[in-house]
Amino acid sequence: MTKVADIVARLKKDFPEEIASEGDPVGMQIGSMDADVTKVMTTLDVRPQVVDEAIEKGVDLIISHHPVMFRPAKNLDFADPQNAMYGKLIANGITVYSIHTNSDKAQNGSADWQAEELGLEEVEPFAFDTDGIAIGRKGKLHKKMTAKEFAYYVKDKMQIPMARLITGDNDKLISTVAFICGDGGKFWRQALVDGVDAFITGDVYYHVGHDMISSGLTVVDPGHYTEKIFKYKVGDRLEKWNQDYNWNVPVVISEVSTNPFQDLF
Repeated sequence: MTKVADIVARLKKDFPEEIASEGDPVGMQIGSMDADVTKVMTTLDVRPQVVDEAIEKGVDLIISHHPVMFRPAKNLDFADPQNAMYGKLIANGITVYSIHTNSDKAQNGSADWQAEELGLEEVEPFAFDTDGIAIGRKGKLHKKMTAKEFAYYVKDKMQIPMARLITGDNDKLISTVAFICGDGGKFWRQALVDGVDAFITGDVYYHVGHDMISSGLTVVDPGHYTEKIFKYKVGDRLEKWNQDYNWNVPVVISEVSTNPFQDLF
C-alpha cells in the first residue's frame, strides 16, 4: 500500500520545503505521513466545498498550493467554519500536504508553468528571495503589442474572464515582461529596476496602482485564481509517478472553483 510518506518524499525532490519563503507554512498540514493513500486530489485551495468533494470522491490525501493553515488555530471550537473544516478532515482521515512558495521558486514549478502559459521567450529569473532563489520570471513576448493589447493577451493566455490594466498609456509598446504568481505586488519596483515594459501580478491595491502609473510602469492584474494551474500540473506529475513507481493511486483534480470573486459584466 502506498503511504503519504512515499508521495511526499517524491514531491519534496521537485519542490523542496527548505526553499519556501521564510515564514511560509508549507508541508504537512493535517494528518499522518504513515497513512495509507488510496486516492489523491490536487487543488489550489482547501476550502469546505473542496473537503466535501474529497469526502464524496473517497480521497484520503489532498495536495494543495495554498496552505490550509496559514495561522495557528487558537482553539478547535467547531462553531468556527475554519475549525469545523479541520474537524471534518480529521474525522474522515484526510491528510493535507501543501506546496506554496516552494512551488513558485522551484525549477519547473509554478513560475515556469506560467511563463510557458504566457508564451514568454528567453525566460530568466526575476525577483530574488532572501535565499537568493528567484520567486518570479521575466522574458520577451513573441511580438510587440500595445499595453491594451497586452492586457487582452494575458486574459486570453490565462483563460480568465477579466484582467485589470494599470497604465498611464494604453498605446505604450510592450516587449519585455516580468511576473510573480499570485500576490506579488511588493515586487513591482523590482520590475522598474530590471527595466521591463510590463509587470503581471494579482491583488494590486488601489493606491499602489496610482504609484505604478506615476512610475511609468504598465501592470496587468489577472487576479489570484490564475494559480489554479498548480492543480493540473501537479496532477499530471502524480500520474507520471504512478507509472514510474507503481503506486496505483488514482489522481483526481478538484472541480470546485475556490475563486471568491465573481466577475460581473
